[in-house]
Amino acid sequence: MAQVGTRWLTPLWLELAVILMLGAGLSVAMNMARTEPVPWIIDFAALDKRDALRRGLETIEPHAALTMLGKPGVVFLDARTAEEFAGQRVAGAKNLPQEAMYGDLDAAAKSLGLSPEARLVVYCGNLLCDKSKELAEALRTAGFPYVTVMPEGLDGWRTVGGPMEGGA
Repeated sequence: MAQVGTRWLTPLWLELAVILMLGAGLSVAMNMARTEPVPWIIDFAALDKRDALRRGLETIEPHAALTMLGKPGVVFLDARTAEEFAGQRVAGAKNLPQEAMYGDLDAAAKSLGLSPEARLVVYCGNLLCDKSKELAEALRTAGFPYVTVMPEGLDGWRTVGGPMEGGA
C-alpha cells in the first residue's frame, strides 16, 4: 500500500464496499420504520386477499371452495372470457365474463339463472387475474350480497385437485 506521511491510503474498493454496506443497512432500517414496509419477497396471495378486503369482498381458499362444490345454493362463476371458459374450468361452473359488467349485468345474471340468495364463488385464471374481484364487486353492487372470490383462481383449484371439465 502506498504511504503518504504517516497516513495509510485505503484502497478504493474498500471505501466503496463500506459505502455500499452503509447504504444497504440504512435502506433496511428505513424500510422497517415505514408503516407499510416494502416486502422483500412478494406474497401475491396475501396482496390479493388484502385488495379483496379493501373492496369489501370475502375470499375463500381453494380447499374450502372444494367443500362447497355441489352444495345447494352455491354457484361457481368463471369470470374469464368465453374462449378461456371453453378450455378447462371448475366442474359445473357457469361463465359470466367480467366484460358483462360493462353491459346489462342483471340480464346476464338472470340468463344464467342466478338468484340474489345464491352463494356465488367467483374465480378467474390465477392470482394475477383481477377479473374475479372486479366482477364480484359489480355483482355485489347489483344486489347479490353473498359473493365470494377465490383469488388463486383456476390454478389454485387445479393445485388442490378440484374436479375439472372442458378441453385440455
